[in-house]
Amino acid sequence: MPQSVSEMEELDEAQLEELYTWIDEIQLSRPKRNMNRDFSDGVLVAEVVKHYLPHFVDLHNYPPANSTQQKLCNWFMLNRKVFDKMNFQLSEDVIRSVAGCKPGVIEKVMLMVRTKIDLARHQMQKNKQIAGMMVAGPGRSSRLSSDKPEVDQNMAMLPQAVRLPKAKTGPGVAANAGPYKGSKGKGFVDNDVVPRILLEEKEQECLAKDETIQILQAKVRRLEHLIHLKDIRIDDLQNKIEATRPTGRR
Repeated sequence: MPQSVSEMEELDEAQLEELYTWIDEIQLSRPKRNMNRDFSDGVLVAEVVKHYLPHFVDLHNYPPANSTQQKLCNWFMLNRKVFDKMNFQLSEDVIRSVAGCKPGVIEKVMLMVRTKIDLARHQMQKNKQIAGMMVAGPGRSSRLSSDKPEVDQNMAMLPQAVRLPKAKTGPGVAANAGPYKGSKGKGFVDNDVVPRILLEEKEQECLAKDETIQILQAKVRRLEHLIHLKDIRIDDLQNKIEATRPTGRR
């Protein structure tokens, strides 16, 4: 569901400072003087996403604009072609607010963009790891017989509900007996293998939990940074108070 202005997280002064610092680390095509105005056409937002997720953005789709109509076109295209890939969208009232340079809205948008960038990069890393495991899989299958003790050990660690009975061998047992030749386990392979659909469900659960962990870890890091900034400010204020005392520092 598209995010509206009222649903966005309010930022305090320390959060704003951290967000500005994060943006300043990125080399953009034009200087940043007034964030409400400079980011109103969506071009710098596209450049920020491009910096971290190069394949998500084609910058030529977002020309610099002064007219409100072209600014809206840029934002609607960002919403459809970029933000949708990042699993969020902005409501029309948010888009019209940032295009109209409404104070305080673009900061909320950029905080959300930053969070979604972190999640997208984490998911891409997980996908690479899964792809690497899949590529390595065929090489191990050729050593199935020699790896049998390791397979048995891994199966012993699975819950009873996901274990499958071992195939019976010996006289009187058909060599091709399986799910379609007398087995009750419809759709299962008569082997020491977890059903594919169950494996995929577990992988999806793990990915969902990883995403939740990443969100919480990002919030913890930001809170720690905010505490650090507040400590610095408190020390600075205490030093100023001490300096203004007539008797000097005690």
